[in-house]
Amino acid sequence: MNASVITLTATPLQFDWGTDGLVLWIEELDGADSLANQMDDVLDRIGFAIELQTGWDHRTDQKTLHPLYGYKLLLRDASGLWNAVQTDEHGRFSGLLPLQEMDFEIAYDKVMWMD
Repeated sequence: MNASVITLTATPLQFDWGTDGLVLWIEELDGADSLANQMDDVLDRIGFAIELQTGWDHRTDQKTLHPLYGYKLLLRDASGLWNAVQTDEHGRFSGLLPLQEMDFEIAYDKVMWMD
């Protein structure tokens, strides 16, 4: 398995994220449980980082998809519980679906079966 982890600690957003190519996981680091309220900014930052890694810009090439397209998204909130992150077709945050799991592997399996 080829996975990468990138840490972003810019103020006020403090989170880690990583991906294995199928699932993209985000972990809140500040303990304030405020990341969900700023999820659009979080997704924009992660999308930009993916574009830097891949070398293309979805905003200038009309034939490319949003950088988060195809990923299943997981958020580990300040309480340690995993949530599925829901987005629209433009990569904008549309909601959280609590998975009620503290175990990453179980949350991973659950999010893989979601539409």
